[in-house]
Amino acid sequence: MAMQPIEPLPSSYRDNAGFVFKHNNKIYRLINENYFGHYDMLLQSGLYKELTTAGRLIKHEEIPASSIEIATTSNTKIIFPAQLPFISYPYEWSFDMWKDAAIVTLKIVQVCLQKGMILKDATPFNIQFYNGRPVFIDTLSFEKYTEGNTWIAYRQFCECFLSPLLLMYYGHRDMGKLFVAYPDGIPLEITKSLLPLKSALNIHVYMHVWLQSRVSVQTKNKKDEVKDFSKQKLELLIKGLLEFVISLTVKKNKSTWDDYYTDTILGNNYLEHKSKLVKEYIDQINFKTVIDLGANDGYFSMLLQEKASNIISVDFDSNCVNDLYKSIRKNNIKNIVPIVATLNTPSPAVGWANEERTSLTERLKADLIMALALVHHLAISNNVTLANISDWLQNMGEFLIVEFVPKADEKVQELLLHRKDIFTNYTLQHFKDCFALHFNILQEETVGTTERTLFLMQKKYV
Repeated sequence: MAMQPIEPLPSSYRDNAGFVFKHNNKIYRLINENYFGHYDMLLQSGLYKELTTAGRLIKHEEIPASSIEIATTSNTKIIFPAQLPFISYPYEWSFDMWKDAAIVTLKIVQVCLQKGMILKDATPFNIQFYNGRPVFIDTLSFEKYTEGNTWIAYRQFCECFLSPLLLMYYGHRDMGKLFVAYPDGIPLEITKSLLPLKSALNIHVYMHVWLQSRVSVQTKNKKDEVKDFSKQKLELLIKGLLEFVISLTVKKNKSTWDDYYTDTILGNNYLEHKSKLVKEYIDQINFKTVIDLGANDGYFSMLLQEKASNIISVDFDSNCVNDLYKSIRKNNIKNIVPIVATLNTPSPAVGWANEERTSLTERLKADLIMALALVHHLAISNNVTLANISDWLQNMGEFLIVEFVPKADEKVQELLLHRKDIFTNYTLQHFKDCFALHFNILQEETVGTTERTLFLMQKKYV
């Protein structure tokens, strides 16, 4: 059998040390000969063992190219990393996810320096949330440290981690979404212009943002400065950055959807009966992976977490997502990944040729989709037709648990308070007709004493 050629993934073109590729639906990483010295030091210094044992670096095994029948030259190596069930991007993270990603990056740099190595880059795209915690995934980011050199990725860290965190801290919790427009880091000049003047009174903000924003990337005496930067100074810089990041705490601004299932829902009977129905529905089907759309604080994601291998919990409210993430962290839950996303305007495909980072829509695939108390928001608040919603959901997975909230419901009436009711087709029958185009309705039940209906559906295969 002829060996198959390999091609880098669109997201893996920047590093001449190697690249990531996909083969038989599995992810591998190829290492070029020019990186062998750094790679060997990563392993032999004990750095790899220390970081993987602490859960800060993704584990991998080295394999021969012949074992997967791909064509490579003799001067390369292939490693097979632990496979991630879902890829999220920084602009889909809540504040504490950003913060923990920054902390793990800085702690890795500290351990690197102890082992005679350094990180050559500091982008949040090198972090994924795996087993409930941030983990560094780029094995080729480690290089030998040269005494006297500063951290080459320092400015990148400030623009990629510190800028979003400070904008969320001093401004609004959703400012991290600016990263979709600046995926190589929010320029310090822009960060500075958006921060309040009082932020400059903080010595860390002044040093890492205000002062750095004045420094050109190509200063005349850059080489002389690098030579004078001792290891001790570098360790103090990283320690100061780490302590500052740890000190940042997001201001929780009250939102409409905080405590939705305790304060603003339709009574305990509704929640109890809805939970009971969801449990009955999931007992009828086989699934491993779940996408919970409009997950709020993750109440129903938690309900399924003992049965599912992986759950993606999506909500536009970063307060709720942040609370869910903190609960995941506190309770050591390993199979839920929370995501901040507005579903009518999901994260687009961005980067080189619009292929470097895939859209959220393309990544949202699972065995079971849950859309509870969601359809009326898309249909009434955002004018998305029921037919379009059905179309969209059928591309995500085989099974669907979806709730229809009728127009007479008090929550729909709230949505209609400040707009004209143009939704003549928003009826239970039209909902069923639209969804019947793509799904077989396996079960439907009224929820509690409300007029809401919960459906269990299965995708039709033509």
